[in-house]
Amino acid sequence: MLTYDMEKRGNTPAYRYIYSRIKNDILSGELSPKEKLPSKRSLANHLGISVVTVMSAYELLVSEGYVYTKPKSGYFVVPIKTQKQSFHSEITLPTGEKAPDFDFSGNSVSSNAFPFSVWSRLMRKVLLDYEGELLAPIPYNGAEVLREAVSKYLYHHSGMSVDPRQIIIGAGTEYLYSLIIQLVGKNKVYAVENPGYNKISKIYDMNGVKTEYVDVDGKGLSIEGLLNSNASVVHISPSHHYPTGIVMPVDRRNEILNWADENDGYIIEDDYDSEFGSIKAMNTLFGTDKNERVLYLNTFSKTIAPSMRISYLILPPHLLEKYQKKLNFLSCTVPSFEQYTLASFISEGYFERHITRMKKHYSLLKKEVMEIFEQSKIRDKISLVENTSGLHFLVKINTNKTDGKIIQELRKRGIGARFLSRYYRSNDDAPQHYMIVNYSGFDKTNLPKALEILGEII
Repeated sequence: MLTYDMEKRGNTPAYRYIYSRIKNDILSGELSPKEKLPSKRSLANHLGISVVTVMSAYELLVSEGYVYTKPKSGYFVVPIKTQKQSFHSEITLPTGEKAPDFDFSGNSVSSNAFPFSVWSRLMRKVLLDYEGELLAPIPYNGAEVLREAVSKYLYHHSGMSVDPRQIIIGAGTEYLYSLIIQLVGKNKVYAVENPGYNKISKIYDMNGVKTEYVDVDGKGLSIEGLLNSNASVVHISPSHHYPTGIVMPVDRRNEILNWADENDGYIIEDDYDSEFGSIKAMNTLFGTDKNERVLYLNTFSKTIAPSMRISYLILPPHLLEKYQKKLNFLSCTVPSFEQYTLASFISEGYFERHITRMKKHYSLLKKEVMEIFEQSKIRDKISLVENTSGLHFLVKINTNKTDGKIIQELRKRGIGARFLSRYYRSNDDAPQHYMIVNYSGFDKTNLPKALEILGEII
């Protein structure tokens, strides 16, 4: 029986850990060619994991050619000829910084909560149902079946009435930012939130776009700051501001819509992570807009997984026309297989059920994580700043050490952390000692030890 220590997998998803261990055993010769692997159920019972986890590992091994199946017989090792080494020169490869053993602010999701069995079944179904389409060129704006699925989901979930032709599919929001710049114009000034997600301004800078930083107040992006800026485009996240967690109220939303109308401006509405808000979602700016001033962005990287590099952009009609005329030579950046699989996941109702299930999961996890903080030995040195949106909260730490010093000392102890101050344009204006806790991928069993180390440092 294959025996692997599951406690050594760290932050690696269980199925990936099993896959990598079996793969290594095949390549090293520990598992012989044509040797039969344990049944999914027996290996799951032996290792104390779910059958779905084993099945996902086995199917990944099959897809990569390490394992083959026999009907009603099981899984067997493929005979593999390894490449012989013909020289012995020593090569030093560049190494990145070692991943922390525990990360307060990591951007992962729980692998145990992902519906692997459903996803793998849909993948097989796509191969059967769309074999011709999978080999054909993808429309430049994305597969029609996915755009239609997204359109219907948005109507039922957010009340947004969107023609599928207005939806552009792209591999991550970074690619879509670049499309927006081509459509809206490089010669305009773009306002971004301060504090805000650092990558947004970096991408604008990389594309030669001038940006101005507008402060965030208790209602989100300051309308006074926007009016005093030179911006004619503003990039905001009204449903879930990161990292403060502020949800923009309706009066501020209306003020920003009026600003766009009066100044011939555009609003880029970044709706990242809004599905997991604990309060009923307000209408999107895109759904409220009457004058074609709003471009809408969202992604599946948080609702499904960070590795799901599928995002979408919704354009108002006049920019859609410009896109169709000037940018239709660009190829879609997402493979058709992934698009068809995601389309089935959405249209057959699995995505909505997944969101509902994950909201319950994250709500319980957040409660448990906050209780661990409140019952820890450092409870007198911290205070929790809860918000109603997204999958993080802030922890105010009572200490004389700088944020940078705390981060440095935690890193030496194998712990990752981020603080609110790093998201401000200027450190002089940044409030100190607010640690960001992203709990979506937490292994809460390791949290007490991490808090103990944090206590020793502060």
